[in-house]
Amino acid sequence: MFLRYQRTGATTVALVILITTYVVSGFSRTTEVRLKADTTYAQGTRSVAGGVYTTEQAKRGRGHYEKRCVLCHLDRGQGHEAMPEIVGQSLEREGDAEAPAIAGEGFQKKWGGRSAWELFSTMTSTMPVGSPRSLAPQEYADVLAYIFELNKFPAGSQELTPARDQLEPIAFGK
Repeated sequence: MFLRYQRTGATTVALVILITTYVVSGFSRTTEVRLKADTTYAQGTRSVAGGVYTTEQAKRGRGHYEKRCVLCHLDRGQGHEAMPEIVGQSLEREGDAEAPAIAGEGFQKKWGGRSAWELFSTMTSTMPVGSPRSLAPQEYADVLAYIFELNKFPAGSQELTPARDQLEPIAFGK
């Protein structure tokens, strides 16, 4: 059997399926099978629920969050909606008058099925309000790890990196 493949995170899974298919189907030894990294299946999409960050990384992310994010998104990531102006009363708050929740059911529903790269990209291009891209890429990845922790996704043994090819295969949601 001749096998060509491009290395991806799903190489092991793809090889197990290939071997199983070979054994069950009885392919001849001259059959050529190509595994393409550009297919959704071969990309090795995995869930953030599988532990894609470390507790130490989330701890660093919490530090960045407390310095740069907490004024708008609040202490547990609950955010706040814009409040109507009431004549004669001051409703001033620190930070942005409207900041979406970054934890909880609504946030998970909004981002469910989307990639960690999409969330990371949105964070880097829009946050903090008034100074996007003001954190280092790894600091944004650390904050992302903290967001996963806030959403009660389990920690794992490897840190998130800011690399697109590492974040795209990670699906947000359970």
